[in-house]
Amino acid sequence: MATIRDISKLAGVSVTTVSRALNHYDDVSPTTKQKIIEIAKEIGYVPNRSAQNLVKNQNNTLAIILSGLEKNGGKDNIIYRLLSGMYSYSESVNYEVVLYTTSSAHQREKTYVQFCREHNIGGAVLNGIRLDDPYFKELVNSDLPCVLIDIPAIGGNTSSISIHNKQAANDAVSYLIEQNHKHIGMINGHGEASVSLERYEGYVMALNKYKIEINEQYIVHADFQQNVAYEKTKQLLNKCPEITALFCASDMMALGAMKAMKEMNLKIPDDISVIGFDDIPLAEFATPPLTTMEQDFYRMGEEAARQLLKMIKHEKTERNIFLEHNLIVRNSVRML
Repeated sequence: MATIRDISKLAGVSVTTVSRALNHYDDVSPTTKQKIIEIAKEIGYVPNRSAQNLVKNQNNTLAIILSGLEKNGGKDNIIYRLLSGMYSYSESVNYEVVLYTTSSAHQREKTYVQFCREHNIGGAVLNGIRLDDPYFKELVNSDLPCVLIDIPAIGGNTSSISIHNKQAANDAVSYLIEQNHKHIGMINGHGEASVSLERYEGYVMALNKYKIEINEQYIVHADFQQNVAYEKTKQLLNKCPEITALFCASDMMALGAMKAMKEMNLKIPDDISVIGFDDIPLAEFATPPLTTMEQDFYRMGEEAARQLLKMIKHEKTERNIFLEHNLIVRNSVRML
């Protein structure tokens, strides 16, 4: 592989001169610079971007840090769509996307801020972080530019990309009520997810709007896991057989709930209706196809990358960006 030293020997100039010419410094004469560039092309020299960034004291990468990756977590395709959106925007502005993962065990050893400093991360998009993460407060109060997915902006150097989760949940549950359902259960995520809190608020808002009494026994938490939702649905419907519809705070939990219903010999939607949240690719191919609340994770990734780059460049940014949500009506809900 060709190196700067090879160019230096062929051009008869110092390594420093070659480096400064390739990095377009003005103190190298146009003639020398052109000669160096031509030699670099001839010998197939490929610049080391990391080394260039260190010289320039800048980093042409946008990072995304994922927390709590699960073995079966790829089924929903959400992370892939976020990454695709980030990559699309980053490529258009000649930046790269770097993916880092961390876990609770790693977080006990070092904070997010330490992690970012160690990896020369100038700013990051964070997905999957919990509100009870011991280092969350430190992160949002640091000087590290951060874009949070599905968590409202907190602190002075963060931004947020999300949908109006409370309103989206309200819209979903209102749709069930408009189909004459009054005994509506909820399969929620977990109490340390901002979206779980907001979607619960939307569930309550819809019931209050239609003057339907809130029954806390109708609400269970399944940690956004398909297998947990499967077990929780069986427990819930055995305890409260009067439930005619379930609002699930994610499609993966809805799919787990649907599996449980079928094993309980409940026909969907004849015996019980189900509505999900996210509109993952699997939702359309469920049996029956799942009615769900759509959010555009690809665009979320694009907006996150755009916002992060503005923050890194100290440009004017928005604190909280809300994208559209849409109810996708399929065949898992019927009118009573």
